[in-house]
Amino acid sequence: MKPLPRQWLCLLMLAAVLLVAAGRALGAGEGSEVTQARIALVIGNAAYRGDPLDNPVNDARLVAGVLKKAGFDVTLAQDLNRAALLEALRGFGNRLNENTVALLYYAGHGLQLRDRNYFIPVDAEIRSEDEIPIAGIDVGFVLGRMAHARSPVNLVILDACRNNPFLGKTVSAQGLAQMDAPVGTLLAYATAPGKLAADSGSGANGVYAAHLARHLLTPGLSVEQVFKRVREGVVRETQQQQVPWESSSLQGEFAFVPGVAAPALAQGGDEAGEIAFWNSISSASRADEYRAYLRQYPQGRFASLAQARLAAFTAAPAAVAAASAATTVGAGVAAAAPATGPSTAASPAVPAQAELPPSQTVAAAPVAVPAPPPSAGTLPAGVAHAQALPRVGDRWRYRVQDQFRLGDLFVSARVEALTAEGVAESWSTTSDAKLRTAVAALAPGFHELPGWTLTPPEFSPYLLAAGGWQPGEALGTTSRRVEQLSVPLQARVEGEEDIQVAAGRFRALKVVLSGRVAPRGGKAVSMEQTVWYAPAVKRMVKSTISTSVGGTLREATSFELVEYELH
Repeated sequence: MKPLPRQWLCLLMLAAVLLVAAGRALGAGEGSEVTQARIALVIGNAAYRGDPLDNPVNDARLVAGVLKKAGFDVTLAQDLNRAALLEALRGFGNRLNENTVALLYYAGHGLQLRDRNYFIPVDAEIRSEDEIPIAGIDVGFVLGRMAHARSPVNLVILDACRNNPFLGKTVSAQGLAQMDAPVGTLLAYATAPGKLAADSGSGANGVYAAHLARHLLTPGLSVEQVFKRVREGVVRETQQQQVPWESSSLQGEFAFVPGVAAPALAQGGDEAGEIAFWNSISSASRADEYRAYLRQYPQGRFASLAQARLAAFTAAPAAVAAASAATTVGAGVAAAAPATGPSTAASPAVPAQAELPPSQTVAAAPVAVPAPPPSAGTLPAGVAHAQALPRVGDRWRYRVQDQFRLGDLFVSARVEALTAEGVAESWSTTSDAKLRTAVAALAPGFHELPGWTLTPPEFSPYLLAAGGWQPGEALGTTSRRVEQLSVPLQARVEGEEDIQVAAGRFRALKVVLSGRVAPRGGKAVSMEQTVWYAPAVKRMVKSTISTSVGGTLREATSFELVEYELH
């Protein structure tokens, strides 16, 4: 058989590439769901030469056990010297990829030096602080491996804020330093940065590990809620001497045990835990510490104060930028007003002396110029207002509450691309361990997620980009299946109004869908759905759905925006 000519080989290779690309495009258009593998490395270092610890090995074994029950493939390592510690971290990083959930739990000694944190192996002999980076291993090493692997959910739990075993030989600060969580990462500390945690609790385990194990297997709790409950328990047991702390930049949803949390669990909270957390950051000079509080307690007693301080952080750089622009460009150029955070109009008054963060020095910066709208080649079909389109990387997080079928769960949507068919999104929820992708068209209609029936579908999440809707304007007829019946729904624009949600106060367009069907010989089904869309958010901010069968309420579900990020 004669070999194929080179030009034929090239054509065959090109055809194969095009077939693969077409398959991917088809999959994106139809939607898909992927179950993510869970990989965990659990380390307990206790057998230090000069200062052995009581609990880290017990804590590691306890945490490893509950993580296995939560579906993690767990590697448990104990009393590692430096070479073994490095090899364990390296092997862990090599197992990660874009379809894994990565978790590292470390119990043992940890030190900070010049705002960096270090794992301390059991064979460390540190005679001066300059030897810490040599004898220890930088926590940034494992964060870098996670970032390189592009794993979407990374959890680093540092139960390592015990006493400094080299006191007198180093002048490094006590506890661990605060680190900014890289994108897609949650950093959890056994106690607040710069503070110490107790090595022993009431039994064989440290107090932090004991409470982590107690709450980690609660079905349906988001990872943030798990650590909130851990903090509340630790604060109670230690009488506020130890306040666990987290820094998060997670962009999706994650639950150790997927499911739906009971309403009391999802909404309940311990006042002492919130107060202790607030006290640990009340003098902070970093905006992300107030964001951490708001993520944990979006409607907490100090939420308005945290929002005011965040607004002050935002306003200060904007003022400097405006002054810089006036000097550079000259008079007559008006700086755009900075974007405002959540409104505090409905919040109780805050004393004037408590509304601003500590004084700070802010470097001058040029005026930020808004990025242009997407080019014509990337505009979805039906777009009428390109400025209302989201951008790649924009994300929104919603709390979903259902009076009948559910307790509470959280869902997150992230823009992956703008296509001719619409906005390509990835979705994650606390109800299962799947990452879903789907394309939301701009035209009025319901947006279905593949393999997702736990909640009603969204109605046109990006409706604002499809037209300049006027009060009273009809959006046409759509339908939704309820009780095996197709219910026709008339959609219309009611007008604009202010609406308060957990993410803030917004001016929003209000759309109402309503319909009724009465089958012969059956019970009548009626449904009403109200959706609010805020231009400042570029997506819906709230949606309520109620369905009655034979005059009896059968469905009462709400979606409420609790957090968002625009690029």
